[in-house]
Amino acid sequence: MILPVNVLCIDTVLQSDGLIEVELNNNDALTGNVDLYLKAGETTPTKGFAVQIGNLDPIDTLSGVQGRCNMLGFNCGKVDGVMGEKTRIGVKEFQYQHELDVDGIPGPKTKAKLQQVFGS
Repeated sequence: MILPVNVLCIDTVLQSDGLIEVELNNNDALTGNVDLYLKAGETTPTKGFAVQIGNLDPIDTLSGVQGRCNMLGFNCGKVDGVMGEKTRIGVKEFQYQHELDVDGIPGPKTKAKLQQVFGS
């Protein structure tokens, strides 16, 4: 495998908690790819994911709701803190799937459920 210059490659077996901790430097890229090899010795990944490392805004902000919904697969569009049609639809889909009142408004019950499902 030929890697571009300045690429960090971590070859490890995940522990039961599924976490990998990597210390980042200020000039490290915050995007990358994760390739999963489910069997030892595989040369082609079973699954690959594009990842972006960053912070989420707090759950009590609309941008925090948008970011969490997007990461859970409920498309709220751009994380911009604007209550547009895509955000309303994404929130409604989340509410529907989690048996909340479906009104497209990320009120206290929706935010609490979103925080419970997302984990923070």
